[in-house]
Amino acid sequence: MCNSHAHMQILNMNGQMKQFTLSVLYLISVMVARPQSHINLSGVWNVRAGNAMGEVKLPGSLSENKIGDVVKDSATNMLSEQYGFVGKAKYEREINVPATWMNKVAALYIERSKVTEVFINGTAVGSQNSVSAPHVYLLKNVLKPGKNKIAITVDNTKSLLPLGGSHAYSEHTQTNWNGILGKFYLRCLNDVDINNVRIDAQTNGSCQLKLFVLHLNSEKKSAKKIAITIRDASKKNVARKSVSIVAGTGLTEHSILLRVQNPKLWDEYDPYLYSVSISIAGEYNEAFKFGFRKFETKAGQFINNGRVVFLRGTHEGGVFPLTGYPPMNKEDWINYYRSLKEYGINHVRFHSWTPPQASFEAADETGVFLQPELPLWGHYKTGDTVLFNYMKSEGERIMNAYGNHPSFVMFALGNELEGDTSLMAKMVTGLKTHDSRHLYALGSNNFYWNPQTHPVEDFFVAMRHGKEAEDYSTDLRGSFSFADSKGGGIINSLTPNTTRNFSKAIRGLNKPAIGHETGQYQVYPDYKEMSGYIGVLRPLNFAVFKNRLQKAGMLSKADDFLKASGALSALCYKEEIEMALRTPGFGGFQLLDIKDYPGQGTALVGILNAFRKSKSVISKQAWNGFCNDVVPLASFEKYCLVNNELFETSVNIANYGKADVKGKQVTCVLKDCNGTVLFQKVYAGSVIKQGSITHIGDLKIPLDKITQPSQLIFSIELAGTIYKNYWNIWVYPAEDTITIREGMIDGVMVTRNKERFESAKEQGTPVLYIPLHSEIMDKSVGGLFITDFWNYTVFKGAAEKMKREPSPGTLGIITDPAHPLFKGFPTDFHTNWQWWNIIKHSRPMILNDMPGSYFPVVQVIDNIDRNHKLGLIYECPGTKAKVLVCAADLFSCADQPEVKALFKTMIEYVRVNN
Repeated sequence: MCNSHAHMQILNMNGQMKQFTLSVLYLISVMVARPQSHINLSGVWNVRAGNAMGEVKLPGSLSENKIGDVVKDSATNMLSEQYGFVGKAKYEREINVPATWMNKVAALYIERSKVTEVFINGTAVGSQNSVSAPHVYLLKNVLKPGKNKIAITVDNTKSLLPLGGSHAYSEHTQTNWNGILGKFYLRCLNDVDINNVRIDAQTNGSCQLKLFVLHLNSEKKSAKKIAITIRDASKKNVARKSVSIVAGTGLTEHSILLRVQNPKLWDEYDPYLYSVSISIAGEYNEAFKFGFRKFETKAGQFINNGRVVFLRGTHEGGVFPLTGYPPMNKEDWINYYRSLKEYGINHVRFHSWTPPQASFEAADETGVFLQPELPLWGHYKTGDTVLFNYMKSEGERIMNAYGNHPSFVMFALGNELEGDTSLMAKMVTGLKTHDSRHLYALGSNNFYWNPQTHPVEDFFVAMRHGKEAEDYSTDLRGSFSFADSKGGGIINSLTPNTTRNFSKAIRGLNKPAIGHETGQYQVYPDYKEMSGYIGVLRPLNFAVFKNRLQKAGMLSKADDFLKASGALSALCYKEEIEMALRTPGFGGFQLLDIKDYPGQGTALVGILNAFRKSKSVISKQAWNGFCNDVVPLASFEKYCLVNNELFETSVNIANYGKADVKGKQVTCVLKDCNGTVLFQKVYAGSVIKQGSITHIGDLKIPLDKITQPSQLIFSIELAGTIYKNYWNIWVYPAEDTITIREGMIDGVMVTRNKERFESAKEQGTPVLYIPLHSEIMDKSVGGLFITDFWNYTVFKGAAEKMKREPSPGTLGIITDPAHPLFKGFPTDFHTNWQWWNIIKHSRPMILNDMPGSYFPVVQVIDNIDRNHKLGLIYECPGTKAKVLVCAADLFSCADQPEVKALFKTMIEYVRVNN
């Protein structure tokens, strides 16, 4: 079912254009009594696109049909179309119209396109320009029995519409395709037909239907009986009513109230759907689905049917690498939503575009909350009536087309909008008046440098609440580009712990806050993914990056770079999501994407690739430990401790699940990496309230039995459930502490002096060199704990333009945990929290002149644009004695136990291996 709103144009008996706006339901109905009422327009059409001519299959795009300019240039900022075309393409075909259509009004239905213009037998019918809802043309006395020629022009020229950088048109996302998508047909209408149906289903079982009835034959004035039946999922009748419609002219509106006793409600756990069928005197029969639910806000949180909802969202920017446009069938969208739900996602935000009907139907069936948006990424300028009027009409078309879907719960005016707030507020007020069934926001992350909410908004989506603050207290997410935040945000800039949250940023907001485009942690490309691009888009950007890596002599490291950067990315996502969950009263987060976003500079920020396939950087089970409806949370001040300290942590459970959790024991365990249990505490089952964070207890765990440097695992598990979360901590023996200093230590020369280092190396003295950063600035890069934000080149330019320090641009470290250097410093092969102080005080050295087969002991992964061979800790080959260089300024963080442990183990390694 599609109760779609479209701009209609109808030719009268004299060939004059009669134009009016209607909401169209019937045009994709399946059940129609009269035979030969539909003509399917799918199939082969002739096309002229610029200088190109040929045959194409519709529905489809020119690119799919290999019509357009062949793209040869390699683009590194997005995927590349094989065939590109921008402009007006003319599609033509002959059809046979039955004699029974004589003197009838017909409807031409185009489910999705760009700007269209229709000609029937050479006569212009009109033009439509929605990029979000179907185009529907009503035709009276234009078609004739027998052969008819239909011509449809489709123009995808961006300047025709005021969309700014909308993802409905962007080459960086779903491509600026030209064509006709989805359902595509002609239908012969009844004299009295259903134009649109709106259903307002309340949780008490009240169903208020508004029927918009179209009267198309002024000569027939007889009344019509309309029968309405509501059925449950088992197809049992649960409500029925018949009404008589008095004959009228044009469009008439009728309100009908039905009641369903004790309805089952729609939510993410049980997306229960009812169906309503409507028939008119046996000539018309239409059925569509709907759900009973109430999605609202209360006390600053989202509520669905009385249950608090925490939105675990992802952004959909329109990345469809095989077709270049969104799926138009329900099955593909069901697979899409199911794959997201497997990773704990219950919400999708569509960045500056609205998906097609099939997407809403699939979300209805799978239980996913949707936030579509107007197709705008730009400015509301005072006095810009063209923009305002277009967006007002487009918003109403979206509401009328998809508003009955229970999954459609939120709506925003676009992405990162600027300009006249009063115009935006007027738009939202108008849309609320038009359709009050959804929650509204002025936009997502509006007024980029100082995001503020507006009284008319029901919820607030932003990267921060207010201007940038020195202490990050206005931030609503944990990471930023260096252009947007000093040091890249909380996770990269502040000492790691599991206590921080966003409470200060939402103080006084009084409406749900959602973190905008959370995460954005780059993962190194998976070049094996390239073989999957068998559709209209080619990964020429991947080919360029792969070639660069090969020229740098590090292609053999590509898979290792992928795994190590991916593991760090997942670690950072864990902290991002837990920060949101630790915030009492927070509304949720919208990841930039759980999958890659291979546009706008190539932002490979997903734990899934562009095809939603796992990169194998984190298991579903581990991801679901922190991205789920119920999440155990530990709250401790530091990751690295000495064994004469206590590991002190609070134990909490965030429960945004189906109901209160009752009678489930909470088990807390501290283990070593061999699985040996060092501590265990079981809390008796208590009530863990739905919609809040429940404090279970506080632990003080002695660590005195830890006699070796150890990486431990602390876990919290809700017994008898799938809910389990864990954290690493590191413990170092107090008696092994060492003072970080220069001079001879156990026969090893420790120096920061370059001349002294060169002399010791020449003389064959074992040496540990920790260079002064002031002396290596021109042959090193900065220290970055997190993986680089979004894309190095894009935000380097932005930072430099703003006269801010750019990001170091790196993607974490890679090393071998079995290397003897790490005997006293347990480590993974990738960056983890015990490296934070070390990396933050480092300047990894550029080792491009080293032999191709040489790799550092601790290598820093560089970005895909620069491809330096970077060393954090490395040996100097070919020297008389063991020579080790550490490019981290350990002296500046010498009081930290993990720093002392690294210093000690490096000296021991140089001494023993000399």
